[in-house]
Amino acid sequence: MPKTVAIIPARYASTRLPGKLIKREAREHTGKYLIEHVYRKVMEAKNVHEVIIATDDERIVDVVKNFGGCVKMTSMNHTSGTDRAAEIASSLDVDFVVNVQGDEPDIKGSMIDDLIDAMYAEQEAVVCTFANKISTVEEFIDPNAVKVVVDKNSYAMYFSRASIPFIRDGNIHANFSTAKKILDEDNTGNNTSFHFLKHLGIYIYRKDFLLSFSSLPVPKVEELEKLEQLRVLSNGYKIKVVVTPCTCEGVDTPEDFERFLEKYRI
Repeated sequence: MPKTVAIIPARYASTRLPGKLIKREAREHTGKYLIEHVYRKVMEAKNVHEVIIATDDERIVDVVKNFGGCVKMTSMNHTSGTDRAAEIASSLDVDFVVNVQGDEPDIKGSMIDDLIDAMYAEQEAVVCTFANKISTVEEFIDPNAVKVVVDKNSYAMYFSRASIPFIRDGNIHANFSTAKKILDEDNTGNNTSFHFLKHLGIYIYRKDFLLSFSSLPVPKVEELEKLEQLRVLSNGYKIKVVVTPCTCEGVDTPEDFERFLEKYRI
């Protein structure tokens, strides 16, 4: 099995909820800081050799060291978690790099092992990632839920905040259930191309590709959609999409944080 490291990019200055990863309310009500919940879950993966939190903030460093986690400082000039993960990976002797966001407490170790297995079996893709089947029209039309359409071999064709594939005939609300039923019935075997799919932002990269990612030309579609995975596709590389029944609710807003506290309350 190739050597795999899991890196958790962790920044303090979240736009919508600054300091969420180390908010004291999480430790008071759930027994752990948000970042520790994520770290402990990732540590459960059987085929990960090392789990590292990557941050540019000393406050996060102190919290992670206090709960016994592995943490490394990165440059303060990175514009994305992917670049932060690449900096850490550049000095490591590994084959694959898993990138898990620090605000994903629902992540499971088994999910990471599934991604590693998918990448190990993969011949063409440089990145593997997850998707869930979309079951409601509300999720289908929500721009915060990133949609993905894949081909017959489960390689991503496009990611979008828009509702794709678009339901042309009639009103989306009225026809969503009918369209979903038709697509589900057309599905055969492991072909996932006939489902409405929501992307989960958990990735595994081949290390060499991750290190080259930041130097790739940034396409206009990435600038418009604000989705950096479109840089991979636009530059001719393949992303394998693994459909999983496991769901993850990220903590992005104060409302998300309250939901997290209630779900994990001790």
